[in-house]
Amino acid sequence: MSHARYALSDDEEGGMHADQAGNADLSRVKPEAALPPMPQVELDLGLDTQEDTAQEEPHILRLAHAWLNERGAPEILAWDFNIVEKVMDQILQQQSILDSLASDASTSEEEHFRLNLVQLDVERAKWLLRSYLRSRLVKIEKYAAYIMEHRTEQARLSDVELGYAKRYHQLMHDHYTNAVLQFLPETMRSMQDAVPGSAPESRAGKMAASPNLDTPVFIYCREDCGPLRVFELDGAPAALDKGSIHLLAYRSIRLLLQQRRVELL
Repeated sequence: MSHARYALSDDEEGGMHADQAGNADLSRVKPEAALPPMPQVELDLGLDTQEDTAQEEPHILRLAHAWLNERGAPEILAWDFNIVEKVMDQILQQQSILDSLASDASTSEEEHFRLNLVQLDVERAKWLLRSYLRSRLVKIEKYAAYIMEHRTEQARLSDVELGYAKRYHQLMHDHYTNAVLQFLPETMRSMQDAVPGSAPESRAGKMAASPNLDTPVFIYCREDCGPLRVFELDGAPAALDKGSIHLLAYRSIRLLLQQRRVELL
């Protein structure tokens, strides 16, 4: 079991593992057909496609990895449209099947109990998706001004997120202007002024928050990444072997995270 799935299972006390719901696929059961006694049902959130075979990971597990990375990274990560859309489509499909079977008069009490187990896994998938989106929303609100300054940051957002970031930034700018900035001298109204004496590119003292890429993060190596020269250790190399866990500055493993060679804990 990957540690991403482990983290997801531990997040809800008393939650049942998806495999305990059964082994058969609900999508193969026709709602209008009479159910056989004690059907085995399972939540299948990984689509049976060639794409999944190549990736060797169901979409729900990839979403769990994205959720862990988003919560652990100090900056907002790239929006993965494919993962979110696939999981949302599968949730809607499974929910439709569950509703049809639950409303079938021929469904027995024991079969309803099994459907409740599958419904529990659907709710867990919904919670994971909501938590992932909330994690991104927190960063958008925190770094709205910084995001509006950098096109590279805007490219990481979905169209809906970018529209929200623009509106939120404008509202905050209008609020600060009406509450404080309009009463200050013209030369003191900028929220991007650095501390006197600091380098022009430095963001120290600026009112607009920006991600701290030197934040220490725990990483799990999904594959052998070779030695990594760590400046915090006087340039000493750190052996990033498959399955190992390290505490490093986010800046030093940023590229490895984008390549999906490591993941955050």
